[in-house]
Amino acid sequence: EPTSGLDPLMEAVFTEYAREAKAAGSSVLLSSHILSEVEKVCDTVTIIRSGVAVESGTLEELRHLTRSSVVATVGGDPSALSGLQAVNDLVTSQNGAGIRVAFDVDNAAVSDVLKTLTDLDVRGLTITPPSLEELFMRHYGDVIETEDA
Repeated sequence: EPTSGLDPLMEAVFTEYAREAKAAGSSVLLSSHILSEVEKVCDTVTIIRSGVAVESGTLEELRHLTRSSVVATVGGDPSALSGLQAVNDLVTSQNGAGIRVAFDVDNAAVSDVLKTLTDLDVRGLTITPPSLEELFMRHYGDVIETEDA
């Protein structure tokens, strides 16, 4: 972990050195379990499981493999969302500004879901792409290491 134990100032210096090396035409290989650092510094990511590369690409390419989280406030009846195959884990609740909807959406279908949301009188909207940690857990979520293992 290259920045383990560094204070935030020195971590920023490390990040700047990595960016300078890239700008000079060099490649920097960073191996880390601090996924927020990897997400901040790296252009290309490879997820390795049991010594085998299981995913590799830019963060944008890898994010297309999973779902984004959507939270919106709408004025209309959100039941149309429950009929969309790309909408997963839909939760609705009443709030002062309308009806709050929260769900995960298949990235390939965000455009279609936005069309449906637009018809519901959107009053607020946040779409959050999956983090590198979520992409990582896609491959490691079924493995919980314990001292007994």
